[in-house]
Amino acid sequence: MKESLTLLKGDVIAMGRKVDTTLGEMNKMLRREATASMAFIEQQEEEINSACHNIEEKCLDMLLEKDSMNAKEIRTLVSITIIIAKLERIADHANRVAKVADWAKEEDIAIPQELIEMASVVHQMAKDILIVFLTDSSEKAKEILNRDNSVDYLHDKLSKELLGDLGDQDRGNAQLRAQFLFCNRFLERMGDACVSIAKRVYFIATGERLKASAMDISSQAKG
Repeated sequence: MKESLTLLKGDVIAMGRKVDTTLGEMNKMLRREATASMAFIEQQEEEINSACHNIEEKCLDMLLEKDSMNAKEIRTLVSITIIIAKLERIADHANRVAKVADWAKEEDIAIPQELIEMASVVHQMAKDILIVFLTDSSEKAKEILNRDNSVDYLHDKLSKELLGDLGDQDRGNAQLRAQFLFCNRFLERMGDACVSIAKRVYFIATGERLKASAMDISSQAKG
């Protein structure tokens, strides 16, 4: 069973790397880099969806042998089904953000700097959760949760800017702001998904739920 779980974790990492490249491409589109490709993101989404389905099937097959597994192995299998669903959701949101970036480029519309900053933070969080998952690091999992504060700050800041005088805008500008508000929300959800994965890794490693009080202590120690 140990060898099977190791191979399964390798499958999750491979799927996670596809999500990582999708986020990288999304960031390139937001920055309007010449090599950015919407077609590549859409191709990646199909591969990610297929990988998610295959891993889920493997988990279900392995759970049929749960009587021969210890508690951590069972936690790992159950958590992996949740983790891959979160990774798939991150890729879905990245696709939606990339489509808005593609539309903004075609219309020659400037993208708010906060969106670009949020996308960069989320991408780094996604990179780090793969390392956290691979190493079962409960301490690194806590760091991911702390970093989500940056995403929340940028989300709230941009929301206030876009909504501040929305009622005074003409129809075209109002629709434009609505698109950026959607992106803002998608990026926040991507950060939340990274946090959810980090909590799952903590649960795998310790058998305990990561509580808010533990995060407060961790933050105070860093301060």
